[in-house]
Amino acid sequence: MKRFVAVLLILLFSCCFYSAYAEDDKETESFESDGYTYILNPEGGATITRGINGSFVVIPASLDGYPVTKIGDKAFSGRYSLTDITIPVSVTSIGSEAFYLCTSLTDIVIPVSVTDIGSEAFYGCSSLTDIAIPDSVTSIGEGAFAGCSSLTKITIPDGVTSIGDMAFDGCSSLTDITIPDSVTCIGSGAFSGCESLTDITIPDSVKRFGERAFFGCESLTDITIPDSVMSIGEGAFGGCSSLTDITIPDSVMSIGEGAFGGCSSLTDIVIPVSVTSIGEWAFSGCTSLTGITLPVSVTSIGEWAFGGCSSLTDIVIPDSVTSIGKGAFWGCYSLTMVCADNSAAHAYAVENRIPYIFISD
Repeated sequence: MKRFVAVLLILLFSCCFYSAYAEDDKETESFESDGYTYILNPEGGATITRGINGSFVVIPASLDGYPVTKIGDKAFSGRYSLTDITIPVSVTSIGSEAFYLCTSLTDIVIPVSVTDIGSEAFYGCSSLTDIAIPDSVTSIGEGAFAGCSSLTKITIPDGVTSIGDMAFDGCSSLTDITIPDSVTCIGSGAFSGCESLTDITIPDSVKRFGERAFFGCESLTDITIPDSVMSIGEGAFGGCSSLTDITIPDSVMSIGEGAFGGCSSLTDIVIPVSVTSIGEWAFSGCTSLTGITLPVSVTSIGEWAFGGCSSLTDIVIPDSVTSIGKGAFWGCYSLTMVCADNSAAHAYAVENRIPYIFISD
């Protein structure tokens, strides 16, 4: 009897397993039509998993009667001969790496039906000069247009709320970009390496931008940070060697590591009373910076914060500063420190043989 029950349980388990496997296999089964490989997605549409080869490609609106709603991950990845592609209005999503390294692609129209552009969707499309993102798009994935080195101009539509990490990284020909009021977050490295970008306006809707957001934008001369931003991330404007003027609003409480490192044309900067800490390497290599006054709100100066600021002649450090990191003023050979008697800055100046004078009452 026990043996019979055991055998019965095994048979029941096997049937359940086979049924589940068959159902799962059905959902992932691939189909071929007109040279395309596709699968059926849960919404009842077709997701193209492998596109056809060719220089000029027109993606059909349907395959075997199923509407094409998604261009799947890596569907056209590495199609070096692809120069022009037309996407039908049935498509709502462009997957990750969908057109990855399509280095000859010069023209593409994204239809108004698309709401999502996946990570690295157009990564390395180095011949792409212009692209219109429709108003229907709400998110731009990580690295979506990274390495599009011929892209000169782009307008981000009003529906987008976030710009992913590295979204436009290495777009070295990009000179102009418009960020709408709908954007609340600019990801890490979003515009890093956009070395031709001369001007950008960050709207008041942006609450934060990630590390290295504008790193290496060496043609950027002027930027205004909106009142909505509370912190400036690590390396945010590092290497912006043409930046001469920047306004930091009263909302900012911290300036991250290397935030303005290597901004060699920056001559003057006003740090608001809201700032409590200055991170490591924050202004290192700002070789044109001549003078700076720290507000009484600042309590700490990170290591190498002003290292290599060779033109810095004076800095006012209030007695609210209780911590000054190693090498904070290394290479500031023309510096005279203005500080309070018996303060941490006074002790630092004496220890590091930096000329100083006391703050007058």
